[in-house]
Parts: sequence; structure tokens; C-alpha cells
Amino acid sequence: MTRLADSKLRNTLAKVLLLDEAEITDELARNGTEAWDSLGHLMLISEVESTFQVTLSDDDILAIKTVGDLKKTLRKYGVDI
Repeated sequence: MTRLADSKLRNTLAKVLLLDEAEITDELARNGTEAWDSLGHLMLISEVESTFQVTLSDDDILAIKTVGDLKKTLRKYGVDI
């Protein structure tokens, strides 16, 4: 499941942030990505919640600064990624 979940996350990130999947690494950060502004963050969280059938807490949403943070948060909610 890990590879499928990772692929789904990469696809979601690429779609919402208007990036090529090859550009997406765990180090990709909000502060260095033009489309990952506050509105982009809300859109990304909405897509991630829908894709993985989870509801993230406000604290978790605010703590996500990188793709690695997002993966760590998803693991906390039981997603095998």
C-alpha cells in the first residue's frame, strides 16, 4: 500500500500545487513553493483529506510546512505512507 499511497499523495500535490511529480520531495516546503500559499494549503489539505479519507486537526494542518511533515501527519492518522 505504501507505494500506492505515495503515488496518490504525489499526484495530489502535483495537481494542487501545479508541479511536476518529479519536483516533489519530502523537503519541498511551503515557503519555497509559489503555489503553496495559504489558499493553496487549504486546497491541498482538502484534497488530501478527501483522497485518504481522513480529517486532520487544526493543529496538524498548521504544523505542516513540508511534504515530509504531511507524510508524518498522514501516518499519525493511520495512512501507510
